[in-house]
Amino acid sequence: MNQPETLCDIPEKQNIERSLKHIAAWSHLYGHAKVVAGWQLILSVPCALVMSLVALRWPEAKTVTTPFSLLFGWIDVLWLDRIQSDRKKVAAKMQEQFDCELFGLGWNEIRCSSPPETEELNEAADAFRRKDPKANHRDWYPVEVGRLPSSLARLICQRAAVWWDMSQRRKYARWLVAAVATLVVGVVAISFTADQRVRDMVLSVYVPIAPAVVWAVRECIRQRDAVSALEKLKGQIEKVFARAISGKQNFGEIDRLARHIQDMICDGRSRNPLFFNFIYRRLRPDHELRMNEKAEEMVEEALAKQEHWK
Repeated sequence: MNQPETLCDIPEKQNIERSLKHIAAWSHLYGHAKVVAGWQLILSVPCALVMSLVALRWPEAKTVTTPFSLLFGWIDVLWLDRIQSDRKKVAAKMQEQFDCELFGLGWNEIRCSSPPETEELNEAADAFRRKDPKANHRDWYPVEVGRLPSSLARLICQRAAVWWDMSQRRKYARWLVAAVATLVVGVVAISFTADQRVRDMVLSVYVPIAPAVVWAVRECIRQRDAVSALEKLKGQIEKVFARAISGKQNFGEIDRLARHIQDMICDGRSRNPLFFNFIYRRLRPDHELRMNEKAEEMVEEALAKQEHWK
């Protein structure tokens, strides 16, 4: 057995000033992207619903509501979606730099291009701290991993990040379907109570509400695709961890696999759709508890098989 002698320093290193600055910076940028996503939601759902109801109440208004509804859709696609994507990519790079420094992984320039600029990092971190000076970002990853060498601790942290993201997205997708379905069914039900011809109903009700339906379907598909990819990645991490603690692969091979896993995590962060902060805040206490419980279970499992490590 070639057992590593030193334990990882992730619990301590994640709470140093540079690490906390990274978390504050990407929180600010993701927050900005979520504000843009909020405007996309407002233009796509409430505004579309109002347009539909106005056209239903005053049929002659459809000459105004219909083009406005189409305009909202173009603003979303051509402007807001691009801003959100740009902010999200920069935030993902900052999160990747945090993980690489914390986990002892090299920066993959082919996958991520150049690291984020120090000036950009400091500016975003300062902006977040001015807005929310009491935010607590300590112990981002489970502190239990400090009982293991880096090769194993890194995998537990990567799994925790993937599980956290996957779990929130799954719940958000369910809430999204229920909320928008209720709105659409309500508008359609109201439209049937009005004495209108089919042509007028299409122009007055269905065309104005179309952006809401498109937004909901698009978001639901994106979130479910993200959940599916994250679920597969989580399974792969668990398989690698099981091989590592059972001695089927040595730590050198596990470290190389960890770099590939991190690439997939980074890709998901820059590509996957966002969800709003109120969902994160609502789910955070329970998710932190579950994440730490699972991490402790995996640490105990690894220590029980310590004689197999190599």
